[in-house]
Amino acid sequence: MSKSLILGWVIPGLAAIAVAGVLLAWQWPAPTPEAGETVTQTGVDNDAAKTTADLVTIRAVRTDARTLRVTLDIAGDWHVNANPASLDFLIPTVLSADTDGGEPVPLTVDYPAGRDIDSGLGDAPWRVYDDGSVITATLAEASATEPLSVKVQVQACHDSGRCLTPDTVRAQVDTP
Repeated sequence: MSKSLILGWVIPGLAAIAVAGVLLAWQWPAPTPEAGETVTQTGVDNDAAKTTADLVTIRAVRTDARTLRVTLDIAGDWHVNANPASLDFLIPTVLSADTDGGEPVPLTVDYPAGRDIDSGLGDAPWRVYDDGSVITATLAEASATEPLSVKVQVQACHDSGRCLTPDTVRAQVDTP
């Protein structure tokens, strides 16, 4: 091989392959937990979270014949958008209920005010719900005695600004 061929093509080519290999290794995703491994929500890794449902669960209880209390359990350093959402492109948290037969149940929902966070975009703060936020709803009289399930449409966003795809989380309503 001629010296110009080695210096002109082979060495730069090998260097480019080495750089590409280093960049690929650096960007390689972390392994996901194996089946049966326990994963806790405390200290959830911002990069490991794949869906909103990985970070948000709900607990629903009927406090009396017509009142539901739904508590949002949200992983640390994450939040969901309030209802109403602060901007049109944000996905608001929305509560709905249905019977065990799948029939929608009319609700009057009382969404909490939430807390303000800095959007980082220079506009007004955004309203969000944190872990432990409670949504209450009043059932129509006709559905006061039926077994119910609730669902909440939410979008988890990390306090650093990263948002995940919206999801719907569900729970059976407990009776006291």
